[in-house]
Amino acid sequence: MKIDVLGCGSAFSREQNTSALRVMDEANRQWLIDCGPTIPRALWQRGGEVNDIDVLYFTHVHPDHCTGLTALLNYWHSLSRQKALVIYSQPQQRPVLTQLAALANWPQTTLCFDIDWRDTTDAWTWHDWHIQTAETRHELTNRAIRITQGEQTLFYSGDGCPTAGSIALMEGAALAFQECASLTALSDDASHGDFPACLALFQQLKLPALGLYHCNDAILHDLRAACQPWEGVFVSYDGLQYALSNLPGTAEEGPA
Repeated sequence: MKIDVLGCGSAFSREQNTSALRVMDEANRQWLIDCGPTIPRALWQRGGEVNDIDVLYFTHVHPDHCTGLTALLNYWHSLSRQKALVIYSQPQQRPVLTQLAALANWPQTTLCFDIDWRDTTDAWTWHDWHIQTAETRHELTNRAIRITQGEQTLFYSGDGCPTAGSIALMEGAALAFQECASLTALSDDASHGDFPACLALFQQLKLPALGLYHCNDAILHDLRAACQPWEGVFVSYDGLQYALSNLPGTAEEGPA
């Protein structure tokens, strides 16, 4: 499994794209996790074909995680995508996404390819990928995701403070990405992650690699310094690639 960090910035970052991952396997099956406003351009810069991405998964529908959907669908329609697209979302949040999809070819009502809307549940299987999700604590219901293919496991938190459910998904992951909005500890009822809690999870779960993302621009320099003593803890960045194997992955710079 190969991970391509399309973006890792906070909602209004001036330095980074909005947070999103592309996940690929050896058969070149591809998932896009979240699609904020700057993510379509990040995909276009990488090249590739309009039929490459099989599935979109939305952790939640705050604008920095979903509003790129309109431009991406419009692009694929303009270039005559043929493959049906699967979109997983929380059913109660789907009306936001269907409106964004409708705008992609407005005033016409259809695209040149089908969209297969599916509900996010606690667990399901897609080909040989085992998918699990769990809620984090966030202003809008957010579902962290764990993807397992064979011995390779990825965890991605989306937004929000970790919960018992999301921590259970993180345990045993070869690579975990956890939102970290603050360098210092936040209040017990906060809806975002912070560095002290992330570090505690890294140590508690004995994670091989923990990437911190969705960090405010103002803390990036100090957050990188805070990670230095801890091998395996790092601040994610746009363009990071990570290859997973049976052993802990190896980070590589550059686009996928």
